[in-house]
Amino acid sequence: MPRTQYVPYVLAILLLLVIAASRPVVAAPVIMLLEHVEEGKRISTKIEAVADLKASPHAGKGQLSFAILPGDALTTKQRPNDRIVHLFRQVGLERVPLCTVSVRYFRDRNIQWLPHFQLNQEPLFIRKDKRWVPLTTVKGIATLIVLTSSTLPNIEGYYPSLEFGLTTGLTFIDSWVVR
Repeated sequence: MPRTQYVPYVLAILLLLVIAASRPVVAAPVIMLLEHVEEGKRISTKIEAVADLKASPHAGKGQLSFAILPGDALTTKQRPNDRIVHLFRQVGLERVPLCTVSVRYFRDRNIQWLPHFQLNQEPLFIRKDKRWVPLTTVKGIATLIVLTSSTLPNIEGYYPSLEFGLTTGLTFIDSWVVR
C-alpha cells in the first residue's frame, strides 16, 4: 500500500488527539473568596466561575484591605484551566479596572486541585504636558496596590492566599468578571 493512503488515517488520529487534549477542565464552582472586615466581622463573598459581569453585594463600601482566599478544591486527573478575575471600581457611570487576579490550580496534600493566586496591576497612564502621568491619582500620588500578605508564593509566583489594599486610602471592589 502506498504511503499516501495512510495520510487520511494519520490526520484523523491527530485530529482526535488534539480534540482530546483540548477538552476543557472546568474550574470549581467557587474559584475564590473575596473577604474583608466590616464592623469587626469577616465578610466573605463568593466569586464563581461564571463569565458574566457580577456586581459586588458590597459595592460602594471602601475597605482598608481585601483578602483573596481559595474557593472550592477539585478532584480531577487533569489540572483545571487557569482563570482570570478582573476586579473593577465604579467611578460615576464608568467601571475602572483595579487589577486582575490570575487563578491557577495546584495539588495539595490531599491530591486535590486548590486555587492559588497572582495579583497583577496594570496602572493606566495618559500623556499630559509632554510626559506620562498616572491616570488614577489621589492628591498627586499614584494609586498603587500593595500586597500585605504574610504568605510566600510558590515557584511559579502564585500565592495560596493574598491580602492587598491601595497605597492612598480605601479600596473599592464594586464588580468583577471571570474569564
